[in-house]
Amino acid sequence: GTQQTQTVRVPAGLMGERVTIAVEAAAKRRPGKRSRRWKPRPPRVWITEIHEASKLRKEAPCPVFGTCGGCQLQHMQYEAQLAWKRSIVERLLREIGGFDCPPLLETVACDDPWHYRNHMRFSVNRNGEPGLTARGTHRVLPLTCCPIADERINRALQVLNLLPNERPQLLIRCGSASGQMLIQPQPKQEVMEKLAVSGLSICTDTLEERLAGETFRIRPSSFFQTNTAQAEKMVQMVVKGLENARTVVDAYCGVGTFALVLAKHVEKVIAIEESASAIKDAQWNLREVHNVEILKGKVEDILPPLAEQIDGLVIDPPRAGCQQVVLDALVRNPVSRVVYVSCEPATLARDLHILCHLHPAYYLQSVQPLDMFPQTAHIESVAILERN
Repeated sequence: GTQQTQTVRVPAGLMGERVTIAVEAAAKRRPGKRSRRWKPRPPRVWITEIHEASKLRKEAPCPVFGTCGGCQLQHMQYEAQLAWKRSIVERLLREIGGFDCPPLLETVACDDPWHYRNHMRFSVNRNGEPGLTARGTHRVLPLTCCPIADERINRALQVLNLLPNERPQLLIRCGSASGQMLIQPQPKQEVMEKLAVSGLSICTDTLEERLAGETFRIRPSSFFQTNTAQAEKMVQMVVKGLENARTVVDAYCGVGTFALVLAKHVEKVIAIEESASAIKDAQWNLREVHNVEILKGKVEDILPPLAEQIDGLVIDPPRAGCQQVVLDALVRNPVSRVVYVSCEPATLARDLHILCHLHPAYYLQSVQPLDMFPQTAHIESVAILERN
């Protein structure tokens, strides 16, 4: 018969290793009305035996690593994680961005690559046990602790495991500096008392966090950087990237993190945000700052007519990157300095190709990878652009 070959990705494998893998049989299309929308998924692959291990391999501290979908790199030495992430950004800048020699800096390490997450969302199984979802499935792995979660979140999780949780999702946020915590949905009084006995300060509606010398109020549904220590470094990169700017737009401003810090260094900040809850937090956080204007709406609608009125822009779009209408506005009316904060290097490379090559309105000064999520494959980057 015909021999078929297929390239597969091997999770938790390292370059140069010789391993034996198991490959799950591909799911077959089922007859019925939904078959038209059926899309084949890549087969599940896992290592069954390591014959020759890489020098970069280490023992993962988490007992469910490899099964849990949260982390992908716990088996890799941390210095190797930093180098690997930089290599991914470099490859994408070359292949998608079209930069032969991209101005790429070394990845900024996290001082403590463990217990850094100030925000965890857990799923709850049928037994009322909170946990994280197994890779490639909807199965919930019950947990009493997570090695990348803030220690206070783990303490709260242990208490919440004492009684069945009735809701399918459980959100826990922790102020790394303030120590305040938010738990949604709010636990019953009996659980709240146990949390208090454990020395945990549980808030009901909002918590406060300290960042770059400022205090921020955060609601459960508002976006705030998950790694406070690395967010401190990111804020300084943004401020430095926009030095000498006078009028700055903070696009996708969230709770006003960049806007509040930038207000000390520029004449005016225009902050744009669509989320109603984030707007409320931003208004509170910026209540004593008089050179910040908050505009509620889509960046795609508000930014284009403002582009010719500003000389600085910090833009932190979702993983999909900037929409074409935003890129068109930045090409039509180039801003003197742009700081592009990206959580997806592929879309960053695509947008930089448009801004610097397809329509060469900008010069790429630098791209700084920042390890916001150690032990995972997620990559944050800060790109600095100057008007050409």
